Amino acid sequence: MGCQLTIIRLEGYGPWTLELGSDREHQLQILQARIYADLQSFFSDENGIVFFNRFDEFITISNQISLQRHKVIHEKLSKKYNQVKISMTIASGVTPLEADHKIQMIKKNREKYIAFPSIFASIENSSSEHEDNLKIIHIDVDSSTAIANELSSYEITNLLIKIHSMVSDVFLKEDSLTFFLGGDNFMIVAKNSIKMEKILEILENIKDVTGVKFNCGIGSGVNARTAVKLATKSLDQIRELRKNGKIMHVIESN
Repeated sequence: MGCQLTIIRLEGYGPWTLELGSDREHQLQILQARIYADLQSFFSDENGIVFFNRFDEFITISNQISLQRHKVIHEKLSKKYNQVKISMTIASGVTPLEADHKIQMIKKNREKYIAFPSIFASIENSSSEHEDNLKIIHIDVDSSTAIANELSSYEITNLLIKIHSMVSDVFLKEDSLTFFLGGDNFMIVAKNSIKMEKILEILENIKDVTGVKFNCGIGSGVNARTAVKLATKSLDQIRELRKNGKIMHVIESN
């Protein structure tokens, strides 16, 4: 399989938040940030990476992380945040979008997929089936300093939201998932079969619409941290080459 996803969800979150009273929003933001920090720490120790989805839900790229290791992480989280119920749903697919669709199917039929309490999965209790390389694309906005000189802080954010939407829409058609990392950076969990030529075509089309240029690093690896590291290394190479007068906008590392 190309991609294993784990969706971590704060269950019954809406009704629980009402119990906190009207002066609750700051408490919820603090809680969400702390859970995200712990999730990122726990899963990165297992060579995974976590992305915010809707703040009460997180998406983890969990290739090579077994059910048993998920159980250990879940127990740590549940003990620390016992005021909320946390669930994990795990599935694998040839593409990231296929894995996401399988998770949706599991959610509809959870009783068939219980692996441990509050953990639902359609994978074997082994990482051996997830040895195929995972492809990660790391994109940043080229010449963001120049943009910052033209637009206010909020106008930049507005532009990045539009870019995020466009990048997400186009890559979703390629069975790939796009996440905003903060700053002017985006990360795409891509299907293995996508070619560099297609990535260049997509970014060129978005540049034609927005007037914004991009730098793009691509990395492949057996787990998320390896693929992310190589994608970011590719971006770093683009910057180093630019210092020496050589302009490249896309580099792939394996």
